[in-house]
Amino acid sequence: MRIVYLITTKGHGKGGHFHSLNAIANTIGRVHDVHVINVGVQRSESLDSSSYKISFVKYNGYNFFKVFLKLKKIVKHVQPQVVHAFDVESFAFARLFSISLRQPSYLNKCGGPNPKLYYPKADNLVLFSHENQHFFDEHRKYQKVNKVLIPNRVLPVYIDVEKVKAFKEKHKVNTEITILRIARIGNHYHQSILQGINLVKWLVEKGCNVKFIILGTIQSEEIYRDLLDYINQNNITNHVIIETDDKFTHNASKVLSAGNIIIGTGRNFMEAASLGQILLVPYEDEDYPLLVDNDNFDQVFETNFSPRTKVDNYNSRLNLENILSLVQSKDNYINSQKWFNSFFNVKEAVNKYTQLYNASDNHKLFLFDIVLNVLYSIKGLVVK
Repeated sequence: MRIVYLITTKGHGKGGHFHSLNAIANTIGRVHDVHVINVGVQRSESLDSSSYKISFVKYNGYNFFKVFLKLKKIVKHVQPQVVHAFDVESFAFARLFSISLRQPSYLNKCGGPNPKLYYPKADNLVLFSHENQHFFDEHRKYQKVNKVLIPNRVLPVYIDVEKVKAFKEKHKVNTEITILRIARIGNHYHQSILQGINLVKWLVEKGCNVKFIILGTIQSEEIYRDLLDYINQNNITNHVIIETDDKFTHNASKVLSAGNIIIGTGRNFMEAASLGQILLVPYEDEDYPLLVDNDNFDQVFETNFSPRTKVDNYNSRLNLENILSLVQSKDNYINSQKWFNSFFNVKEAVNKYTQLYNASDNHKLFLFDIVLNVLYSIKGLVVK
């Protein structure tokens, strides 16, 4: 089977859905003929092909029709049985090719919050989270859309032992319990980083030998300075490591084992689960992250391990005491690898996508929605 995937770079091109597409395309590419087309302001560095072909076409919004003609040549050469988009902007192109090829259209909603305004109608909508699935199932507009939940999108992480060793030597990490948060230092991840700082402060006050590692590039100098001030004000400078060097932040998952406990969201949570590590998630409107266990896993999974997490019967004091117990003793260790094997491993997704492509014959025009999608795509690149 010949498959074309499309994805749009509007900024840095390092978001989670780029990594997800990369893992999916490389895995499916071992079985099928896969070609990824990246349109946008620059080629995404996250698209690291080992088993698929890749093309990049410059797209700035103003040149929509010029880009369409370039893509048309690529698609005509590939002659795919499937054209599948991984974001709304590239779906404007994908659905036009699906029409000309007389094929069903495919769109991935790669997690994140439910849409509040416009979201296109596809013949087939692939979803990563239960939260999104419930939204589209209940929304009248999408009743005729085939909705499929396929959360599997992560390969098992392989640790770079030498890089971990270099990191620990640089920061003199020895016997301390380490809590790691991989996140860009900017507005989007600000609160989850603060929750990690608060947790380490609380654990230090309980007499624990613990350090919090923040691993990520700086997107906002203002937020970076605010974090430094917050750490100093709480007198925990010696218990917090902020690492922004590209040597460690590039493919940061390869140093996940530098943390004994991981505060994770989305695919970062899933990658840590492949190593069986103890996992926390940011908790909405709270000062501390939530310990994920067998009792609350399903509810945390509901929102794709996001900062929107809410669970029934949440007890902040009990949550902290459970984390403290894990820090003080490994006897209560929670092995998260079983979650990875059951729900996240992308190798399990190959058959699911193949079955979807083979089974789908639902093809609708949605003409008015196509016009809206094209306008949305142009606006998304022009107004950033």
